[in-house]
Amino acid sequence: MATKIKNVCLIFRPGSEKALKTAIDVAEWLHQKKLNVFTEPSSKPVAFTKKAKASRLRKIDLVVALGGDGTFLAAVRWLEGKSVPILGINMGNLGFLTETKEEELFEVLNQALLGKMHKTGRSTLHTTVKKKGGGTRSYTSLNDIVLERGSRSRLIDMAIYSNAFFVSTVKADGLIVATPTGSTAYCLAAGGPIVHPSVRAMTITPVCPHTLTNRPIILSDSQRVKLKLNEVSGKAVLLVDGQKVEELTSDDDVIVTRGKSEVIVLSLPTRNYFDVLRAKLRFGQRE
Repeated sequence: MATKIKNVCLIFRPGSEKALKTAIDVAEWLHQKKLNVFTEPSSKPVAFTKKAKASRLRKIDLVVALGGDGTFLAAVRWLEGKSVPILGINMGNLGFLTETKEEELFEVLNQALLGKMHKTGRSTLHTTVKKKGGGTRSYTSLNDIVLERGSRSRLIDMAIYSNAFFVSTVKADGLIVATPTGSTAYCLAAGGPIVHPSVRAMTITPVCPHTLTNRPIILSDSQRVKLKLNEVSGKAVLLVDGQKVEELTSDDDVIVTRGKSEVIVLSLPTRNYFDVLRAKLRFGQRE
């Protein structure tokens, strides 16, 4: 039996007048249905809504992301691992995570309120940076983490380990560790494989490797992956779902495992993953 939705939070693309106007329309529509409507705390004020303070986060039943995939990922970060269903409305260009079309908005939103949408749990990555002095910092990502050279001209030289086993050394512009969801993002552009979201895996894909023998690899997400810069690299930049979070040195260990929480994505039961691949990425088309 579907959980009755009472509290809905809207997250919309900052700086977009179109997204703001749509958020206002959605807020009024939800208000007329006697629902409690909130907005993410950093958003512009919207009529018929309240700011979703941290104390209210656990009471949210549904998040509606109005924008592109960046807005969807912002919703994931804001939820901080809470398993709240997210409905993505595409108001950007590609919109692979926000697969619902803008013209379908109210029809699909009504289906979500009636509990008729399909729920899919998407795996996440838990990344821990261990510093030489013993300090640690942790991050959660839906798509990927990336080690890149940033503005430096020197390639990154790093070692990869899976559990206790040495995998290889990679010399490249960067390295992507991606979830199946992230396999159709930066990983795909770098030549990585497409992995169905139901597969328990993570992919490791070098970005512009210096040797032809460095190829993408798929590992079970039960593995514990460690990445370590060699001293000749100097420094690298760590990005989590496209957001720069810190600089790394050869003294740091980057540990990546499957995240404990999943992101709950809502989609129409009549639309499947391969429909989205064909519609968004022209998968299998010859022209």
